[in-house]
Amino acid sequence: MERRILSLRTLILGNALVLALVYSLHALFPTALLGFELKILDSRFQARQALGLAPAFSEQLVHINIDSYSKDQSGDSLWEKKVYAKLIQEIAKGYPEAIACDIMFVEWADQADNASVVNAVIEAGNLVSPFLFSETADAASQPPPQAMGLTINPRLAPGSARHATGVLVGPIEDLMEHSAGLGFVNLSPDADGVIRRVPVVVEMSGALVPSFFLQALAIQLDYDLENISVVDRSHIILRDFPAGSSGPPRDLPLPLDEDGNLIVNFSGPLSLKNYPHSYSAWDLLKKTPARPDFSGKLVFLADTSPQNSQYGDISPMPLDNAFPRAYIWSNAANSLLAGAFVTPVGYGFGVITALLLCTLVVLAAWRFNTVWFGVISLGSLVFYSAIAFGSFAVAGWLLPVLSVLLPLVGVYLFSSIYRYAQLERYEGILEGSLKSYLSPVLMDRIKSDPGLLKLGGNRKRITVLFSDIVDFTSFSDQADPQEIQDVLETHFSDAASIIFAEDGIVDKYLGDGILAFFENDGENLTSAVRATRCALRMQERAIELDRLYRSQNRFPFAIRIGLATGYASVGNIGPAEKIDYTVIGSVVNLASRLQSGGEPGSVVIEKDTGFFIKDKYHITSLGQRALKGFADPVEVYVVDDSRA
Repeated sequence: MERRILSLRTLILGNALVLALVYSLHALFPTALLGFELKILDSRFQARQALGLAPAFSEQLVHINIDSYSKDQSGDSLWEKKVYAKLIQEIAKGYPEAIACDIMFVEWADQADNASVVNAVIEAGNLVSPFLFSETADAASQPPPQAMGLTINPRLAPGSARHATGVLVGPIEDLMEHSAGLGFVNLSPDADGVIRRVPVVVEMSGALVPSFFLQALAIQLDYDLENISVVDRSHIILRDFPAGSSGPPRDLPLPLDEDGNLIVNFSGPLSLKNYPHSYSAWDLLKKTPARPDFSGKLVFLADTSPQNSQYGDISPMPLDNAFPRAYIWSNAANSLLAGAFVTPVGYGFGVITALLLCTLVVLAAWRFNTVWFGVISLGSLVFYSAIAFGSFAVAGWLLPVLSVLLPLVGVYLFSSIYRYAQLERYEGILEGSLKSYLSPVLMDRIKSDPGLLKLGGNRKRITVLFSDIVDFTSFSDQADPQEIQDVLETHFSDAASIIFAEDGIVDKYLGDGILAFFENDGENLTSAVRATRCALRMQERAIELDRLYRSQNRFPFAIRIGLATGYASVGNIGPAEKIDYTVIGSVVNLASRLQSGGEPGSVVIEKDTGFFIKDKYHITSLGQRALKGFADPVEVYVVDDSRA
């Protein structure tokens, strides 16, 4: 019966249009769904880890960590250079093949005991030092010094690899000269701030410059950098690369992305189970237990203490939100030693697979009844998802997901609509269905709270938080762009964590400002208390940052915060095609005005917020003030951290 009313021609033509639409949108907006694709990649890492199929970490790799235990036992959070020198000497006594020292001793730091570090490096004879390269020809970028020895590095044609204009930050020149090698430690997170990939080589002044892990491996394995064949940015072959005990040297092609990055094949989150050859630096210094034998091994030395996270040496990765970057480098080295890579499979494979599965769905829509059509269609989705996850877990193949599932879902939706609705309504219904599908996170929220679909949202009593950095415009005019970025990233990350801890919602970032709001817990009017607690914690963290920046002779740091409680529209506010959970109302403007009129470090509130928190916090009236945009004066209060 169904086949009589279905036209194969209409199914084919309609679904061809769907495929054309999906691929056209992907071509026009290639990064629109990047965040979702990255989360799918992370879920594959997590599934593989749960199944116990992650690659084993090589016994040839060792970590010496200056961890919290080491600093607590030493009694110093900042070690003198002579302590580092002694640590390098102790490592060298274990006879490692190479020492990858992920600690940078820079020219502009305290010069005391530089000679002791240099002497320790000379005695070791196999230490690899890090540096940061620059990709922009600005004042912060310096041409590579002669001590880098780039003249002996292999030559690279311009454009064959990522270009570095110069050195952004490097070690002292004596250390450059006496290190066994230099490797760059630049790491760029993906769009969501997670580190998943590392660059392998760059071209600087016409020379090949290896990354930190590759230079360290070259020293460990006595591998000649001349054997690195750079075909183009995404094709690098390590000619005659040592295969260890498994066989003779072989050519090792590296599976890189289009920017020359290697996707790191992580062995797991940070733990002794995953990285058994990890030692505390203090134990090595005190020889408790006896010094390990590092013969034939590559030793990574790094500061992994939480105090060092402010310098960017701790980053999120797919399996851990706080992962030392030294372990990112060693995981990359492990991939080369084991020949176990995450191998991206080309976009063309995804297109061909999608066309085959879509053809199967179209034939199922035309030939089979509703039940079998649904089983075959959904089965195709599940089957390919299982293949994508399974091939990654077993062989490290990174199959494209969205380029297959989105066309498949599109074909399934069109075929379903064609079966059950009038053909003349197809385009509008399909468009709405696709848009819903392309926002899976919002769809989950809609399922649990259908009220989100109501345009204009719902009227709720909430508390709005508005914060702003004091004198940020002046700071921006004077500071280096990288410093501005570091300040904003640190502040936004800290603030977001505090807001989320109080079940708040970050509505948006406005330059250096943050707009967040807090809803009540059902009938319990808790938003004002939670917002106040959040604001005070943000100010505590701002004080900590100010102390840190002042100790570094940097920009004094302070924020102002305004809190306002009242009714606002909360929910899907905007065009019908886009669900955007946000807040609109005069209470938002009031929070902004309160913030702008406050003193640095203050939390300024109005009377409604004060009513709800007066029994828990001490508040002081500042009197009535005329606020821009408000006809009547507003009674203003300031909150301190003392309990009422």
